[in-house]
Order: sequence, then C-alpha cells, then structure tokens
Amino acid sequence: MDLQHIHQAIVTFHGVSEWSVDLEDCDQILRVACTENIGLELVKSLERMRVSSSVLEVFDENGISLQNFVST
Repeated sequence: MDLQHIHQAIVTFHGVSEWSVDLEDCDQILRVACTENIGLELVKSLERMRVSSSVLEVFDENGISLQNFVST
C-alpha cells in the first residue's frame, strides 16, 4: 500500500480531521473522519492512483451507522 498516494487523495477533501491505515490488518483498512460523506468520491480518487478501495461503512458524528446510505 502506498501511503503517499492515499495522503495525496485525502488532502484534496476539505473537512477531513484524521485518517489512518491499519497496516497490521490483512485488508489494510483505511479509516477517515470527515465532516461529510466523501466515501464514494475518495474511492474514485484512489482508483485514479491505482489504489483499490471500497466503502465498508459510514457513521455519523455520534458513531451511528449510516449503512443505508452506502452504495455498493
């Protein structure tokens, strides 16, 4: 996983307060905290950099799952 490409993609989105990649996990999960749902746009941006990704789940500011709003 190229963390530089991920960083380049994420900094283009306003409202991102933090992000991390679990490099110990076999799936190398990327977690992003943002003031809006940027999931699908971020996936497209990462794809342009040849980084494979998908949105697994979206939560609101209270930690409540917005699973109904995630497109697969």
